[in-house]
Amino acid sequence: MRKSVLILSAAAFSFSLFLESCGNSEPEDVMDVDTSLTEDIDVDLFDESPEIDYHLPSPLQVASIFKKSGLEYNAGITNSVDNVDNYTDELKQMLNFGVYSADMAYCVLNEQANEGRKYLKVITELAGEIGMESVFENQDLMDRFDLNMENKDSIEILMIDIHERTEEFMEENNMQHNSAIHFAGAWTEGMYLGVYDYENNGQKDGLGAQMTEQMAILNNIIKGLKDPKNDGMELGWLVADLEKVQSTFDSFDSVVAYYEDETADELILNDTEYNQLGVLIKDLRAKIING
Repeated sequence: MRKSVLILSAAAFSFSLFLESCGNSEPEDVMDVDTSLTEDIDVDLFDESPEIDYHLPSPLQVASIFKKSGLEYNAGITNSVDNVDNYTDELKQMLNFGVYSADMAYCVLNEQANEGRKYLKVITELAGEIGMESVFENQDLMDRFDLNMENKDSIEILMIDIHERTEEFMEENNMQHNSAIHFAGAWTEGMYLGVYDYENNGQKDGLGAQMTEQMAILNNIIKGLKDPKNDGMELGWLVADLEKVQSTFDSFDSVVAYYEDETADELILNDTEYNQLGVLIKDLRAKIING
């Protein structure tokens, strides 16, 4: 039996993040929170999910995985909003919808509201290009963002609302299979931000563990991309690159030793392994964000 990896279900992670960040504050938006969903989930259980149920978390969760390990805000490393006009084919638009969503979450979690607003604008623009304009067609999202610029808690709730609206739209329009494409972009950007911080800001306690926690999600992304409904999207290169990341990670001596040692509590890669993983992530990210 494979070891269980600490992963939170999508709703549970978002809501627990909301609780942790709010403390005793009283944000303008109020949500009912069910904290009973947080648990250790055996990664084997994901392989038993239905065809279109990939258990993919939101971009806010991706960013928060690293944020909880002390990831610092690094100005200028997110995908420039100026690049949005370069994405003219549907696949690049869908992937960078995910990338920009992760960048927005990164900015919001680091209290960079002005930068976050720029990403909300380009996300709205890309949503129109990929047939999801109705998710953002109401001015209320931008108005709520502007009204709560100084309230990080309310902005986080707004991001959860955006994710829920997106998921609802995709379900109603039988587009759930596309969520794996969006999330492949978000996941890659989240990993890139973690890699950059690891390489440039010095090793932090727990950052490496968060990178390996992200790897537990990758199998589901690949599974979602291979959904037959995604045929015709020319995803071969993306699947191949993600599978290379997965196979490289699985072959690391530290990973093999971890799964062989039943008493091991935490998987920690050595510097060589981190660097090797980082090269693959940076190469994939460059392919995604370059027009």
